[in-house]
Amino acid sequence: VKEEKSKLTSKNFFNKIKKKGKIISHNYYVKKIYKDKKKIRIVCNNFDQKEVTFLANKVVFASGTLATTKIIIDFLKVNKEIKVKHHQRLLSVFLAKKSLRYNLDFTPSVLQIKSKSGKFCADVRPGNELITESLIDAYPFYRPFKFFFNFIKSRMIFSNILLDSSHSNIFIKKTKEKFEIYSKKTDAKDYLRQSNKKIFKFLFENKIIFPIFKTLYPGPGADYHYFGTIPFNNNGKLSVNDKCQLKSNKNIYIIDGSVFNFKSNKYPLGWVIANARRIGKLI
Repeated sequence: VKEEKSKLTSKNFFNKIKKKGKIISHNYYVKKIYKDKKKIRIVCNNFDQKEVTFLANKVVFASGTLATTKIIIDFLKVNKEIKVKHHQRLLSVFLAKKSLRYNLDFTPSVLQIKSKSGKFCADVRPGNELITESLIDAYPFYRPFKFFFNFIKSRMIFSNILLDSSHSNIFIKKTKEKFEIYSKKTDAKDYLRQSNKKIFKFLFENKIIFPIFKTLYPGPGADYHYFGTIPFNNNGKLSVNDKCQLKSNKNIYIIDGSVFNFKSNKYPLGWVIANARRIGKLI
């Protein structure tokens, strides 16, 4: 498997588009959007702070939940606190009794474990250089052991435990001209560690690992899957219809995770991509 050619990345996807000659790319980021009669005015900056304005018939946001939400709550003048749904996580590393064989630089999970209650799930995968580098980033004092970690990476098992969205703990709010993104006190860390003990017990009782492990709780803002701020057919301003058009603004489309509620689906990327393709065909 040639990962650089077969992985679903924006670059690989763009290379497969037959009519890409008609697509113009701009290296700007969006600051604000305004209504301009029947069109949308988009104010952008580049990284030299040069401002450029576009006037569009249709705008499609696929910017990721946090960026999209900031732009849309500013556009709609929403000043209340908005909860960002997400899946908090705990990273664990175990030492396997046998080497795991694989042929990819970055191997996807080889085992998924879900709790009976559906409150958490864990994906288990063999070690790789990207993960060992992340481990060293988290614990810099391990850097002298980098060569050793990479040498034994086939004996290292990494677990990524994800909680359901009821443990979401990220909020966004615009106050005057500034956005605040913050979290509140939560019991997620304790719940994740309890979940990790169950994963350890399962792997140990099945004679897969030695009785040692290390965990890392990165906390809110260093986790996965932000979603659910501008959901389908909601009652408030922050809502899209079945065609992903923003309420009362049918020339604005939102196709990222903002529109979904992945309450128990811990791996939502496929849903987001499928929906984006659906809206692309509609447009």
